[in-house]
Amino acid sequence: MNTSIELPKRDQVIARDLSKPATVGLVVGALGLLATLGLGTTFGDGMRHFGHSMLVAILFFLSISIGALIFILLQHLTSAGWSVVVRRVAEAITGAFPYLFGLVVAVILVPVFMGSSIIYDWASHDFVWGGNGFAGSELIQSKAGYFGAVFFAARICFYFAIWVGLSRFFSAQSLAQDEDQDPNRTLTMQRRSGLSMILAALATTFAAFDLSMSLNAEWFSTMYGVYFFAGCMFSFLSVLALSTMWLEKRGNLKNVVSTEHYHDIGKLLFAFTFFWSYIAFSQFMLYWYADIPEETHWFHYRMWGEWTTLSVVLVAGHFLIPMLGLMSRHVKRRRNVFAAWCVYCLVFHFIDLYWNIMPEMANGVGMGDPAVVGPAFGLIDITAMIGVGGLFLSGFLRKLNGKPAVAIGDPRLPESLAFQNV
Repeated sequence: MNTSIELPKRDQVIARDLSKPATVGLVVGALGLLATLGLGTTFGDGMRHFGHSMLVAILFFLSISIGALIFILLQHLTSAGWSVVVRRVAEAITGAFPYLFGLVVAVILVPVFMGSSIIYDWASHDFVWGGNGFAGSELIQSKAGYFGAVFFAARICFYFAIWVGLSRFFSAQSLAQDEDQDPNRTLTMQRRSGLSMILAALATTFAAFDLSMSLNAEWFSTMYGVYFFAGCMFSFLSVLALSTMWLEKRGNLKNVVSTEHYHDIGKLLFAFTFFWSYIAFSQFMLYWYADIPEETHWFHYRMWGEWTTLSVVLVAGHFLIPMLGLMSRHVKRRRNVFAAWCVYCLVFHFIDLYWNIMPEMANGVGMGDPAVVGPAFGLIDITAMIGVGGLFLSGFLRKLNGKPAVAIGDPRLPESLAFQNV
């Protein structure tokens, strides 16, 4: 431990006066959700557009919080020193989990219990078993036990219990260490991070299956959970950098976070650009060379018809362009330039989720071939993002308010402050 490093004083890093912007975020979020609900009633589609737009927004911000939790667990698991100065920001991002759970209950679980297919076709008895113009689906009937409303809701609640429980435990330990300076808390968190990582990974994988992949219950991919995880980390690292820059400008992390830390975050973001691309290509390649009809239809109406252009844009914008843009070390070491790239990455994370979810809005409910219907991006998608984003921001700010923005009790803090990239 380098004792010559000047440690930040507690008063210097306390994140004060965040309650008002947190309340503003809550109000903006509520207004955005009301606007989304109102717009949803104007489409005459049984609230299908509302449900799918809300699902995109919920998964967008949920993926960021999940990425934050996995990042926290990974830092403890590897006993990382460089990340101590930004880990508290990640802990604050997980404060959005309770808000997101409330939205999941209202937007997803309630319609499922009502047997409504505004999001999931398998929730409708007529669609699965036949009736009212539907022929029924034998393949989904074979999965009826898994898609029972009670079992589905129990799984979703279990996933959130894992995410919320783990995030609160590690945050509580870290905050308590700020007070008592007990190095044993670091060992406790490190010892529990292994099993915690397994639980978080399993919850994230099955949540991706249940919340996103099950939109087309006749299609399946064992790689889909890893694909979603890659998006979680890709989006979280972007938000981590932007949030840290904002706190640095407020003075909460002044002379604490350096260019070296942003450089490391940038390297991780660059790595997950490749990881997402590798998983996305591997998933596609397996279905392409197998060429089994019941497995290829998911890609078919995304590759041909009205969705073709967006598919090409996604390949170029989510992989080729950020690969070239984030390759240079100078980009990662210049705050304004790096911030612009982080915003860019978040935009393409949204496009990725939109491409995964919105084609299913027309699939199987008599609205036409998804390849023909095509993207229907509009104001409702923007208000949904504003609504969920406002609640996400409120959860983040409330968890950070009045607390040190850096883990001042962590014994590895001097190592983090002196961190230099190789």
